Amino acid sequence: MKNGIATDGNYLYLACAHVRENHNPLVRTILNDLNDVEQVAKGLLQLYMVAFTFRVDSWVLRCDLRRTPLAFTEQLALLPPDSQSGGLATNFLANGIAVDPCTSVLYVANSAPGLAAAIYRIATDVAADSRRCTLWHRPPGCKPNGLKLLEQGLCYTGNGVSSAVLGRVPVKPDGSASTSEIIEIARLRLFAHFDAVPQGFVVAESGGTAGLQAGALRLVSSAGRTIGMVRCAGLHRPCAVAVATADTALFSIGDMLVADRHDGRVLAFTPDESWQQWLRGADAHASGASAAANALAPR
Repeated sequence: MKNGIATDGNYLYLACAHVRENHNPLVRTILNDLNDVEQVAKGLLQLYMVAFTFRVDSWVLRCDLRRTPLAFTEQLALLPPDSQSGGLATNFLANGIAVDPCTSVLYVANSAPGLAAAIYRIATDVAADSRRCTLWHRPPGCKPNGLKLLEQGLCYTGNGVSSAVLGRVPVKPDGSASTSEIIEIARLRLFAHFDAVPQGFVVAESGGTAGLQAGALRLVSSAGRTIGMVRCAGLHRPCAVAVATADTALFSIGDMLVADRHDGRVLAFTPDESWQQWLRGADAHASGASAAANALAPR
C-alpha cells in the first residue's frame, strides 16, 4: 500500500505498508488481498481484523530527483524497528507523511489498529540509524492518516469509531508536541488526505462509514466550520486532493486535483468564481453550503 507522499527540494518521500498475509491461503481466499482493500467501513474492518493477527510492516523511502533513472533508492526507515531496540508496537501501517526541512524531520502517521496509532518522527538523515523512530503525538479519539505541516502546527485528519476529525498539533520550540486542537468533526464520515489553502482546508471525504454514500470534498474555514460540500457524478471515493497555487499551462490558481480510489483516476476541477476566490485566499462571498453540487465542474 503506497499511502503517503511528500516533497522537499530535490527529494521525494514515499510511505508504504504491507500486511503479511501471503503465508495463509485461507485468509487470502476469504478476504482477498488486504493490501488492495478499499477504505470504507467493510474494508477497514477487514484490515483491522487481519492487522491484529498478522504483522504489518512499513517503509519510508526517498528518491533523489536529480538522478536518473528516477527511483526510490534510499530507505529512511523500516517500521517497526527491531523490538529489541526498544521501540514501537508490533504493527506499523504508515499513512500520511509531512517533512519539516528546517529540522530535517519527517512526520509519519501510523494508522494501525490498537495503541500504536499515533504520529511518529523520523530523521531525514539517511546516515543516521534507520531504525530510529520516536512517538511524537497520539491524537485523541482517532487513527491519524493525512498530515500537513503549516505555520500553526502539524495538521492531521483521522478517523475514530463514529467520527472523522480534522485537527492541529502546535509544535513547541523544542520540537515536541503541544496539546491537540480540534478544527472540525464530522459524524459517521471518513476523512482521507487534505490540502490547506489561505482561508482554510479542502478535505477529501471518502464517504460514510457504512460505505453506502459517495465521497465529497469538504471545504472547512480556518475557524473550523464547514462552509461547503462539493459532490458530483465523478467523485466516488476521493482519497487525496491538491489545490493549484500557481498558474501553469494546464491549471489556474484555485483549480483542484483529486485522486479517486474508486477507479484509480485523477480528476481536475475548476471552481466557479466565488469558490475560486476563496481557494485563492481573496475575499469572496462564498459562505454556506449552497451550490454544493455545482460548485465545481469536472473537466
